[in-house]
Amino acid sequence: MFYVAKELVGIPGLPKTAKGIREALCRFSAGSEELVRKRTGSKAFEYHIDCLPEAAQKALRARQIKELMNGSPKELPVATATASATPRAKGAEESKIAVYRKCPALMEQKLNGLTAAQRQTADARMALVVEVLRLGELPGYSRAKAIREIVRQAQSGELPERLAAAVSMANAKKGASRSLSEISLKRWVADFNKTRSAAERLLLLAPGKRQVVKPEEIRWLPEFLSFYRRPDGRGIQEAYDDFAAEWAERYQDDALMAAAIPSYDQVCYAMNKLPVVVKQKGRITGSEFRQYEGFVRRDWESLPVNYVWIGDGHGMKMKVAHPDHGNPFSPEVTFILDGSCRYIVGWSLALSESVIAVADALRHGIKNHGKPFLYYSDNGGGETNNTFDAELTGILPRLGIDHRLGIPENPQGRGIIERLNRSLAMRISRQFATYYGTGADRGTVRRMTKALQSATNAANKGKELTAKQQQTLRDLPSWESLIEHIEAGVEWYNNRPHESLPLRGDGEHFTPAQFRRYKLEKEATEIEWLSELELREMFMPQIERTVNRCEVRLLVMTPTY
Repeated sequence: MFYVAKELVGIPGLPKTAKGIREALCRFSAGSEELVRKRTGSKAFEYHIDCLPEAAQKALRARQIKELMNGSPKELPVATATASATPRAKGAEESKIAVYRKCPALMEQKLNGLTAAQRQTADARMALVVEVLRLGELPGYSRAKAIREIVRQAQSGELPERLAAAVSMANAKKGASRSLSEISLKRWVADFNKTRSAAERLLLLAPGKRQVVKPEEIRWLPEFLSFYRRPDGRGIQEAYDDFAAEWAERYQDDALMAAAIPSYDQVCYAMNKLPVVVKQKGRITGSEFRQYEGFVRRDWESLPVNYVWIGDGHGMKMKVAHPDHGNPFSPEVTFILDGSCRYIVGWSLALSESVIAVADALRHGIKNHGKPFLYYSDNGGGETNNTFDAELTGILPRLGIDHRLGIPENPQGRGIIERLNRSLAMRISRQFATYYGTGADRGTVRRMTKALQSATNAANKGKELTAKQQQTLRDLPSWESLIEHIEAGVEWYNNRPHESLPLRGDGEHFTPAQFRRYKLEKEATEIEWLSELELREMFMPQIERTVNRCEVRLLVMTPTY
């Protein structure tokens, strides 16, 4: 649809005067040949509706609907009714038109509900019908002959470009092999002949929208899901086999219901419509299932520095020489993160998960960055114990640190630290030849494991090592080397742009170190530090004893003098 400036006066979203509209149209169209053209028989330029603001487009389309409803069909050729449609279909269409004529509000509602694609298809069909009626009025031509000629030219590619484009648009179902058929064109002509106005033509010639079948409307789907949603990991085909067998047994005396069993393709179609969380319910549980459920994202940036520290241990997916006996083993690394700025405040490397490993990481963080208000962790053995949480002797209560635990089997609640373990800890492990985690070649890992066993067994028995065994032991990283790599990894992590942090003025994300400094300067947070004496006493063992007649016994033995 094209309009000149004078036709747009009074349209919302455009200037009030014709001159202002003309200047605005020049800006909107930007000189595009597809959006602006010279009106035939006039010096004025007309502009396509697509270059107008959205408010103006809505107003123009609403005006067009009213014009269609009040318009007269005299501008288009008039044709008499044909007998191409079946009586049943003809009656249905005529009854629909009768309802529209009795209830203009319903017609307006239907018109407003048409999509742009439906309108374009209806316009293309009307263009073909008009061509049929025009050719049918020529001497020696009937409408049937005109239909056959247009279909022939459409199939042979002889149609003019304008009509060829209309044929392509008129097909509601698209496809390279689809063309125009006589049956379709006859039906469009018949529908055209039943109408009295442009609005009626638009409604009858517009293709219908396919009704999408909702999963909850498929009656047999819950029954199939009872076979599919089981924790044994079965596939759709296996579940369908059991479903079909049960269906056949249930309806063995009812031939109609037995024949109504959905096909495997129908089942797959229905399953593709289901959300993953619905399909996986009952197949997986716990933390694996929670990764498909909705979640609430915490606003960590609103917290001050040192308000919440998050800690977790990670078994490293690599082999390192044991610091005591030198045999290969997998150590435990513990990271503690400041949630407000994603800054790693402390870390430790230990032989295994333990309270000592976590306490060492806490000591490291508190010594260098002050005391947190709250420590958030999982409920593992290294995190929940009397050493940390005992009311009188626990390290955290003595320091006034609130210890909060995450929900069991819900690692998503500590997604920040879990993500850190998958990125930084795995990144450090991959720097060594003894890495065996995700992504490592299974064959290489198997050969590496066998070579390590062979070399360490030979070394422990005092045998002379082969050149290959010597090289294998050289590839086994030392404890000191791993510590150096962890220090470098923490430095790298704290000083690289983090996508979860805000953008700086230059368009780059803050690094954790930069954002920590920025928050400290902006919020003037007071950091609580511990003295060297407090740090030493922090990990000193403490026990409870009952006072008996003003005497406190620390050992079983009674003191002698």
